Amino acid sequence: MSITTYPEFVELVNQYKIFPFSDFIPDCPSLTSLSVPDNWHTDTELDPWLWRIKIVKEEHAAYGKFFGAKGCFISIDWYPRLQLLLSQGKSVEERYSDGLLSPHARNVYQIVQQVGHIDARNLRKESGLTAKEQKKDYDRALVELQNFGDIVITGAQESSFEGGWSSMCYESSEYWLQTTLNKNMNSAKDLAEAKEFVKAELPEIFSAKGMKYLDKKLQLDL
Repeated sequence: MSITTYPEFVELVNQYKIFPFSDFIPDCPSLTSLSVPDNWHTDTELDPWLWRIKIVKEEHAAYGKFFGAKGCFISIDWYPRLQLLLSQGKSVEERYSDGLLSPHARNVYQIVQQVGHIDARNLRKESGLTAKEQKKDYDRALVELQNFGDIVITGAQESSFEGGWSSMCYESSEYWLQTTLNKNMNSAKDLAEAKEFVKAELPEIFSAKGMKYLDKKLQLDL
């Protein structure tokens, strides 16, 4: 099986609900495994590299490193529940007080929350983690926040240098959900309800191996 068009990609995200950018969920396909290698980085409508941002801008899915350091897409209709599971219903301040969130991650979140939308270069500057030896602290803070579903990737800022890589743009999940079409949907507020819903639906989509992986990450208590 392979996909060549953006609508096919959107269909897969809607089908799997949790769809990896690359292979990391057992027995589950990914964007990199199903797309045509020659189409990557061609800057055409067939370029999967562009799809990862387009699907967010068109409000079909959330995108971020929700599971470890790997990128993943979560369908818009499932994201409120998944965000609740990723955070286990705890706010940033609650997790920080419990020692579950680093001071750097808390600081980065406060900046994102305050400005609403910010690219990675400016976010690093505002965080004060600009020294070379602080790059790992900054990157780790971003991953922490995405793993808890606190922030999402919502775009890419082009580099001002010719040939330079674009810079990811971030928003808090709360802000992003308020400004998407999802604002007209029922948001998930109860952790137990979210857990029961996902536990009932996921086995219809993923294999036993895939469920074991997601159970550990989402604390479903299967």
